[in-house]
Amino acid sequence: MSYTVIARRFRPQRFDDVVGQPHIITTLKNSIKAGRIAHAFLFTGPRGVGKTSLARIFAKAVNCVNGPTDEPCNVCENCLGIANGNFVDVIEIDAASTRGIDDIKELRETVRYLPMKAKYKVYILDEAHMLTDQARNAFLKTLEEPPGHNIFILATTESQKIPYTIMSRCQRFDFRRITEREIIMQLEAICAKDGITFDPGAFHHVAIEADGSMRDAESVLEQIIAYSGKHISESDVINIIGIVEKNVISGIVRSIIEKDLTGGLSAIESTLGEGFDVGQISRGLVSYLRNMMIVKACNGVPDFISIGEEEEADLKKLLHDVEYYEIQNMLYYMLRSEDLMRGLFPRIALETLYINLYNLSQLKDVDRAIAELDRAGSGAAAAGPRPVRPAAREDAVPGPSPVSGPDQGERSVPPSGGPARGEPPAEDVHGFVEFLKKKKPFLGSMFDSCECMLEGQVFVVLIDKKYGNFIKSEYEDIKGLAGQFFGRAMKVEFRDASDKKRNILEEYVKEAESLFNI
Repeated sequence: MSYTVIARRFRPQRFDDVVGQPHIITTLKNSIKAGRIAHAFLFTGPRGVGKTSLARIFAKAVNCVNGPTDEPCNVCENCLGIANGNFVDVIEIDAASTRGIDDIKELRETVRYLPMKAKYKVYILDEAHMLTDQARNAFLKTLEEPPGHNIFILATTESQKIPYTIMSRCQRFDFRRITEREIIMQLEAICAKDGITFDPGAFHHVAIEADGSMRDAESVLEQIIAYSGKHISESDVINIIGIVEKNVISGIVRSIIEKDLTGGLSAIESTLGEGFDVGQISRGLVSYLRNMMIVKACNGVPDFISIGEEEEADLKKLLHDVEYYEIQNMLYYMLRSEDLMRGLFPRIALETLYINLYNLSQLKDVDRAIAELDRAGSGAAAAGPRPVRPAAREDAVPGPSPVSGPDQGERSVPPSGGPARGEPPAEDVHGFVEFLKKKKPFLGSMFDSCECMLEGQVFVVLIDKKYGNFIKSEYEDIKGLAGQFFGRAMKVEFRDASDKKRNILEEYVKEAESLFNI
């Protein structure tokens, strides 16, 4: 007897067998029980999440000898025929190959005839977005006035290509990606049924590689079993998929945190020497940093992350002296450099990226120095006003510095660098932007296109339109960091930069008019 692959052998046969789509299962079962069965459905979602499988199960449920029923019996002639793909009243059409006007005209002719064995004729149109424009228009007429004994199920991975005129005549169900935990549980259940043992955590890598597709995960499992036999080790999975081991990735991240630049570059070099490519190392770092960020943010491992006990312990050690924003910044730079790693010099791009991540980690030392200055300054608070923290600039020269505003006039700054009558020096506007770049590099970089000024207790930002919405969404962080930098509560006000440009232009026009007596 010929062998049947896992993806077909373990294909869901009942509603309760479908993994990861409870919202759709509940709706379909309730509609059958209530006798409110629509004539057209649109199943949309990523590949390998159960769209066609669920269409077949629904066809069995409405055509079961005991039905329509909310759970097919899977033993009657109708159920078995549909499961085997040879039932006369369930017609599966691949729109990728059967997509022309003539094919749809033929379909329109068949829908007029009553079912031969079952209650409903069910048409499952896979990859429905592949129909030609003429075929869609012809099919639309069938959907507008369908005979009562027909049910149409359209399945697609690209719902945006389905015309609204067709979509509006269907009940739409959006299938979601299957979670890593659900994929792991399904793979473990398959192995248990086939008598195959496995290492704890072996399927975590498969779930990540599958990216939400159960069919892809089962195909990878098939390959792993062919390689491993009756026991699947984590190292076997790593070798088959071609991913960098977690201890190597964690070692690279640890070298950044522990300031071991040479060790990190050496680890990258040796990993590349073992045959791994730059993309595999990059993906490993992104996945690891993502886990670090979420564990740090949640103060523990949430349910939606599947990691082993050893990795969890390793993460907690690394996170002990790491701030959340450090991880966020590193992950941001990783994602930002993705295109560079696909360029002409991927190795150099990866090494440069690593050094950038290393430099980011040094910002923590700057923060410590600033905190020490704060503590030192707080001791003199009783003797006078609290000094404003100066900007982190090497070229700063203490001395008088005028500050002007719309209603303040000019004031001088004492030689100590502190404020005159509570007003920070003008240089501190630039200093705050530099401080913001160190604390939140991505946000701070946006300020290069903005003009900033102080108006009393208000920090004013003239926003460039292309960054306006993002900067405004970070209001609370900007306000908090401004208060931290200037040493007192600050207000933040956003203004449109184009307004100032318009005002300047008007001033020029007025001056020209006065010069030329216009």
